[in-house]
Amino acid sequence: MNENMAHYRHTIDLPMPSPELSPQEVIGLILESLQQNDKADTGIETSFNFASPPNKLAAGPLENYKIQVKNPLFQPILNFASYKTSDLISDGTRAQQIIVIRDEDGTDSGFLFTLSKQAENPYLDCWMTDSVRRVNPEMYGVTV
Repeated sequence: MNENMAHYRHTIDLPMPSPELSPQEVIGLILESLQQNDKADTGIETSFNFASPPNKLAAGPLENYKIQVKNPLFQPILNFASYKTSDLISDGTRAQQIIVIRDEDGTDSGFLFTLSKQAENPYLDCWMTDSVRRVNPEMYGVTV
């Protein structure tokens, strides 16, 4: 493991990346975890487990990642009521999908998930998130 990654280890008692998981399964697992995020932030920690190594380096250690996810820009992705997805687009090494989150008040928020299939150990052939961005889903032709 890269020395720079020493402070970015994952929580092993939560779901972990696996070559058996498809990009759709990874996104679904992350969404389910964030929807059920608890006071211990296990949903956020699960999401962090699936962040690619470059994503973890950019986001910072887990505590910084938690602060970013709780930022008002991303707050709708925590403990939401429901979601809908666009078709997943993939070339076999990268994948993208628009997710529209609906909160308890009926407000919709769009997010673009970008994943890549990892080419190095310890995550060889695992799909992991490179980024999650707020987007206007209508700009991508996605309606709910």
